[in-house]
Amino acid sequence: MFTLRAAVMWTMNDFPAYAMVSGWSTKGYMACPICKEDVTSERRLRPREWSGDKILEQLNRLDFAPFRKTVSWTRPSTHMKWTHKPMFFELPYLSKLKLRHSLDVMHVEKNVFDTLVGTILDIEGKTKDIIKARLDLKEWAYEGVYG
Repeated sequence: MFTLRAAVMWTMNDFPAYAMVSGWSTKGYMACPICKEDVTSERRLRPREWSGDKILEQLNRLDFAPFRKTVSWTRPSTHMKWTHKPMFFELPYLSKLKLRHSLDVMHVEKNVFDTLVGTILDIEGKTKDIIKARLDLKEWAYEGVYG
């Protein structure tokens, strides 16, 4: 007989899974979970580091929709890109970890490759060159996001 103890040191995910475990939406504007609200693409100093305590403090101030009730729920602007409070923050030590989540480069490369090939070869259902993407680019260019 023995007592087994385990601890979560960090999670390793591709980008979509990163959103689920971190609670930060990785889609659209402000998608970078590191930069958060500082999304300038010009040369700049590295983004501000958010300590686990600061993240937990921010998450505790927010009011999230009940689990699985997000269909009709509109996220207030105060939530930035937070979608939910991750269950990992129930662990008493998680906010003290310097690295809580990391990206699995192999899967990220595969996803980028699949998207690139799907777009170049215009594979139906795999291409990202759709009218909505072109309208977004036009809007972003008009807003000065791309120069």
